[in-house]
Amino acid sequence: MLIVDDNLVDCPNAQFMNIQSAVAAAGPGDTIKVCRGTYTEQVVIPAGKDNLTLFSEGAFQAVVKAPPVMIDPKAIVYVNGAHNVTLRHFTITGPGGAACDSIRYGVRVDNGGSALITDNHITEIHDTPFSGCQNGVGVLIGRNFENTTGFATVVHNLIDKYQKGGVVVDGQASGPRSNAVVAYNEITGFGATPVIAQNGVQVSRNAIADVHHNKISLNNYALPTTSSEGILLYQENPSTSVHHNAVFMNDDGIGLYTTIGIQVSHNSSTGNDFDGVFADTDTSNNTISYNRASQNKLFDCEDESAGPGTAGTANYWIKNLGDTESRAGLCKATPR
Repeated sequence: MLIVDDNLVDCPNAQFMNIQSAVAAAGPGDTIKVCRGTYTEQVVIPAGKDNLTLFSEGAFQAVVKAPPVMIDPKAIVYVNGAHNVTLRHFTITGPGGAACDSIRYGVRVDNGGSALITDNHITEIHDTPFSGCQNGVGVLIGRNFENTTGFATVVHNLIDKYQKGGVVVDGQASGPRSNAVVAYNEITGFGATPVIAQNGVQVSRNAIADVHHNKISLNNYALPTTSSEGILLYQENPSTSVHHNAVFMNDDGIGLYTTIGIQVSHNSSTGNDFDGVFADTDTSNNTISYNRASQNKLFDCEDESAGPGTAGTANYWIKNLGDTESRAGLCKATPR
């Protein structure tokens, strides 16, 4: 085991005073214990550091903090091609040091790397001041724009105070597809703001994700031009599943756009500013089943597509509960 302590007080036998030095010295399969303290640095875990485990001694007591000026890709922790990395019990925090594009990610996994990201508090991933620039994501797995993929299990984390998104799983048109499990997290946006449209969880562009048992709230855009989503599904194809999540007090609870053949089931979507579950005109063959939507201000169940599915839509709505619907037959009134 390699030991890190920023001031050699809590762990006087530590060999390192910053995390990056320990990563550089570690071999595959090593464990790095990070003692209580604040570590203002960017941590890069490159290819070849497979099966590396990093953990905070004491939950959230080791704080990995963004430096005032970050280098590309502006991630606090960057798993860059290493496989089976574990990050556990850290506080990973911004904010960035400038007004736009000063910080992009709390944790980023790409170049075919993979990670278990568990039991962390990932917070304040935003510019200073909080801005409308399209950066500031708590956890990114893969990135279509850079033609790179990642693989991750993101579980039991608190992810809050982000600028653009909580968790983004982003794929690519060809080649390996980013793949993630996003489960048992609490993901909380900024709340109503005219500055930016946030999304709690985004699965996009041919990625694969199993999104389940998360609590996702307070992703709200205060202007009428667009909406924030608790869970955003964009340009998605079969293999993605969204189930057993509680989404509440967002703009839309769950939104499907340009998405074909996925499963959305057994979710609770309540108290959102627009729809509980929304399917856009360009969606088809999605199965939306056994969801419970209530107290959403526009519709509990809305589908704007057209086709051979339920109620003349292109999707299949099965045994959903909801009091309001855009077309008769999408959902059944909730019991009183």
